[in-house]
Amino acid sequence: MSTLKWKLLGIYEDLYYYALGLPRILFTWKDDANLTLLNFFDKNVESYPDDVALIFEGKELTWKEANEQVNKYAGFLSSQGIKKSDCFAMLMDNSSDFVLLLLASFRIGSVAALINTTVAGEGLKHVISISNVKMITVGASHLGKLNKALENTNLSDLPIFVMEDSEAIPDGSINLKKLANQFSSFEPAIHKMKDVAAYIFTSGTTGLPKAALVDHAKLVKGSFAGHYLCFGFKRSDRLYLTLPLYHSTGLLLGWAASLRSGCANVIKAKFSASDFWDDIEKYKANKFIYVGELCRYLMNMPPSEKDKRNSITRISGNGLRPDIWEAFQKRFNINQIREIYGATEAVGMTINYFGRAGMIGRKRSDSTIINCNKDDGTPILNEKGFCTKIDQGETGLYIQRINSTAKFQGYLDAQASNKKILQNVFKEGDQYFNTGDLITLHDNNWLSFADRVGDTYRWKSENVSTMEVAAILNKASGVLDCNVYGVQIDSAEGKAGMATMSVSEDFTFDSFINHVNENLNSFQKPYFLRLSNNMQTTGTFKHQKEDLKKQGFNPELIEDKLFFYQKNNYVEIDKSLYTRIQSGEERF
Repeated sequence: MSTLKWKLLGIYEDLYYYALGLPRILFTWKDDANLTLLNFFDKNVESYPDDVALIFEGKELTWKEANEQVNKYAGFLSSQGIKKSDCFAMLMDNSSDFVLLLLASFRIGSVAALINTTVAGEGLKHVISISNVKMITVGASHLGKLNKALENTNLSDLPIFVMEDSEAIPDGSINLKKLANQFSSFEPAIHKMKDVAAYIFTSGTTGLPKAALVDHAKLVKGSFAGHYLCFGFKRSDRLYLTLPLYHSTGLLLGWAASLRSGCANVIKAKFSASDFWDDIEKYKANKFIYVGELCRYLMNMPPSEKDKRNSITRISGNGLRPDIWEAFQKRFNINQIREIYGATEAVGMTINYFGRAGMIGRKRSDSTIINCNKDDGTPILNEKGFCTKIDQGETGLYIQRINSTAKFQGYLDAQASNKKILQNVFKEGDQYFNTGDLITLHDNNWLSFADRVGDTYRWKSENVSTMEVAAILNKASGVLDCNVYGVQIDSAEGKAGMATMSVSEDFTFDSFINHVNENLNSFQKPYFLRLSNNMQTTGTFKHQKEDLKKQGFNPELIEDKLFFYQKNNYVEIDKSLYTRIQSGEERF
C-alpha cells in the first residue's frame, strides 16, 4: 500500500509541477524578458508599504522604509562609479542591510560578488581577484582579515566601505551606511533575465573557491521553486532566516522566494542553536529554511519543554539525513518537511514535495543517473562508447540535461565550467551537467542522496559510502556528530576508514565498539578515530574533508586525540604506533 501511495502522490506532484512551470517556461521566462526580483520587491512596496518586510536584531523595517534605504544604497553605489555590469564585493554577515544592498545593486544593474565570510588568506584574496571588483563593502568584524589578505598586493588600493555588525566600525574607516544616507540619485537599469546579477562562490573544499555565475533568470526561477514548491508562502507568514545569505539556499529558496508573497523575514546574523527556538517564539516565525547539519545541531541540544511548543508549520532545505529525519520531525512537532536537492551552478533541482523521509524528490525527464566508478565518478561506457542508465535499487552519477530552457551558466573560469559538462552522453552532441553526486534510484523514480563523488572510497575491494557509515555512527551512544572519510596508508591498497567525531561526556569506547560491530561490515569500520571539539565545516555547515584527508592519522600533525582499531579495541596513536601502521607491521 505504501508503494502505491507514493506512486499516486508522485503523479499528482508531476501534474502540479508541470501545470505551474510549463506556462512560465513557454511564455514568461525568456532571456530578453525584463523580469527580476525587483518586480516582486516593488510590488510589495506598492501594495503593502506599511507591512513589516524585515526584522533584524529586533528592529523592524516596513516595505516603504526598506525601499527608501535601497534607493540610498543605489545612489551610493552610483556615486562610487559603479555602473551596469560593474562588480563590487560584499563580505558581510546576514543583516537587513545585506539584502537591501543587494537590491540596490539590482537597481543599477551591477554585479554583487557574495563572498563567503569564512574564507580568509589566500582564498579571500583569490575570490576578490577573480571577480575583478571595483570596491568592497565589508562588515567590521571581517575588516582585519580582509586587510591582511590584500596587503602587499595590487588589490590593496581598492576602496573599502565598512558596515557595523557584531563589531563597531574602527576609527579611520569609511562608514558605509552613514555615507549612503547622503545619496538617493541614480540611473535605474533596464534588466534582462539573461543578465548576470551576482557571483556565488563554491565552498572551496577541493581547491580555491570558484565564482558561479548567477543571472536574474536563476534568481527568479529559484524564487519560484522556493515559493510554490517548498514553502507556499503567504503574506501573513514569517520566515526565520539563519542560513548565510551569501549562499544560494538561504538567498534564493528563502529570502527571494518570500518576496513573491510579501511576507516578513526574520534575519539572524549567524546560526545559534541556543537562540533558535527562543527567536522562533519571540518573533512568531512559522517557517524556517535549513541545511541538514543545522537540524543535527538542534537535535544535540538538551531536550526542553519548548521543543514541541513552537509555531513552525513547515520547513524546507537540503541535507537532512535519514538517520535523524523522523526523530527531528517528531521532537519538534513539525508538520511538513520539504527536502530539496540542488546546487548554485546546477541546471535543475528536485523537491520532495510530500515529505517522504530520507528522499530528495523524484527524477524527472530532464535528469538521469548513469553507471560510474563509485570512487571517482568516471562514467562506465558501453560498447558503443555511450553511458548507460542504472536500474531501480542501484546507485550512480546524477546528471542533468543542458538545453535551451535549462542552461548551464558555469563559472567565471571557463576551464572549470567545461569540467562540469559531460559531452556525447547518450548520443552525439548531447550535453549534461555533472552534479558530482552519487544518487540512488528507488521505486517510482524516487531518489535519495548516496554520497559525493570522491567521498566514497575503496577498501578491501569494496566501495564504502561515507554518508552511510556516518549515518550509522551518528546513532551510537554519545556521538554528537561525525565526519567519515578514507585515508591513505603506505602499506595497504585502497583507503581505510577514518571518522572525526565530537562526543558527549557519556561516550565510551566499549559501547561504541559494540555499536560498530553490530551495525557495520568489516570493510566499513572506521579503523581510525579523531575525537575533536571543533568539527570543521563550511559556512553552510557542510563537513570539510580535504584537509582532514591530508592530515590523515599522523599524531605529529594533529592536536586532537587519535585512535586505531586494534584487536577489537581502540588504542591511542603515538609516533611509534603510527610508524608501525605505515610500515605494515600492524595488520588490519
